[in-house]
Amino acid sequence: MEAIVNLRTVYFLAAVAIFLVSLAALGIYYYFRGRKTSRGEWEDLLQRLVSVDRDHVALIALDIIDETGAPRKDEEDTTLESSQIWTLIGGLEGLERLERNCDVLIDMAFYVQQWYPEALVVAELLRLNAREIAWHVSRLKGAAQTGNLEASFPAYAQRAIATYYLMTRRVLTLYELGNLPMFVDLQKAL
Repeated sequence: MEAIVNLRTVYFLAAVAIFLVSLAALGIYYYFRGRKTSRGEWEDLLQRLVSVDRDHVALIALDIIDETGAPRKDEEDTTLESSQIWTLIGGLEGLERLERNCDVLIDMAFYVQQWYPEALVVAELLRLNAREIAWHVSRLKGAAQTGNLEASFPAYAQRAIATYYLMTRRVLTLYELGNLPMFVDLQKAL
């Protein structure tokens, strides 16, 4: 009888040891996998960003809004002409680049949620902004098809650019508030 109890104890201890070793191995595996994936995902996000001249974006945006994002009160002081906006942003193709970057900005906000759950609110706001930009760009594409692009460009393009500018500021602020090490990379990219 005593031999059976000892044998059961040995089996039990062996099973517990195997379980603990397996658990530790899984923990180590997922820890290193998570670190590798996290960095890889971040690099992928940065690579998906299409290059745009951020100084031109800021110049165009700050012509109709102030630093806080509020519309400028002195609308008669807007200085940029339609042709200047067209040249600075790169025409309809430049606006399409901004539109593509909107998806990346949203993904960047969702990426932060791993460490900063409050990023969900920013991501949803960015999603709404991206829809607004897509609407402006679709209006401009329609105007191009009907031959009215020149007349429609200033209103729709400048609003889309201002919205994009605010999106980039929100993402930068999110990363800065989260005190994330990727903030410096993001500052250089945006």
